[in-house]
Amino acid sequence: MASRPRWVFALLLVCAMSGWANSEGVGAKDRQPESGVPLSTILKFETTARLLAVLLDSGRNVINEHQVLFDDQDQTEKDFTADQFERQLLEVFHSRSGIDLQEFEAARIPAEAKKLLKELVVVSKQVVAEAQAEVNRPGGGHKELIPAIFGARVAARFTERTHVRLKQTALAPRNPVNAPDAVERTALEGFADPSYPLEKVISEVTAKSKSLRLMFPLYTTRKCLECHGDPKGEMDRTGYVREGLKLGQNAGAISVVIPIRP
Repeated sequence: MASRPRWVFALLLVCAMSGWANSEGVGAKDRQPESGVPLSTILKFETTARLLAVLLDSGRNVINEHQVLFDDQDQTEKDFTADQFERQLLEVFHSRSGIDLQEFEAARIPAEAKKLLKELVVVSKQVVAEAQAEVNRPGGGHKELIPAIFGARVAARFTERTHVRLKQTALAPRNPVNAPDAVERTALEGFADPSYPLEKVISEVTAKSKSLRLMFPLYTTRKCLECHGDPKGEMDRTGYVREGLKLGQNAGAISVVIPIRP
């Protein structure tokens, strides 16, 4: 049936919290996809969705690397401005994607990707700028700017300002807002299987909605384990119960839903 989802797999190289690679092919190039959308169009939007996921996760990575600084009670002015965040964000994204967002007009990526990546950088900077009072709040203790909160704020604002939905999700999310829908749950269960190839993302195209959904797996780093690792069941510094995750274990995904345009 034309409206039946067609699952598509693309190779992804794991790097840092997740990874990046150009598509190795999402289907036979000489065969028309069941969705009725040309394969070249699917590839274009899959590339855009994947780059958006990499950029969002790169921002999460930058925030994750500064948690000790944010919670330092002896340093009132943390010297972590939106401009400094942007520089680090672009560096991380460049290292993971090979794309320099400061000179990316010449990059061989879809025009839609260029426009949306610019918007995601703007939104990410805004979220960091608005968090300055919290980051520089006197005294020690947990500050609210953590990867999950940063990602949620950025995703919500980006979704409001564009036609693209970004969402952090996991099988057992701490925030109920991030609970997976049926499609996301199926992908997450696949990612959680130890036999699932770590280098693969999952994308889906439907003829009815004319949209592409990409599930971008996330993996734990040593920084992640400070809150999400062992000892399982004990409270972490944010007041949540530790999940007991292990280094490199799947820790959810970024879900991207992008309408397909001709």
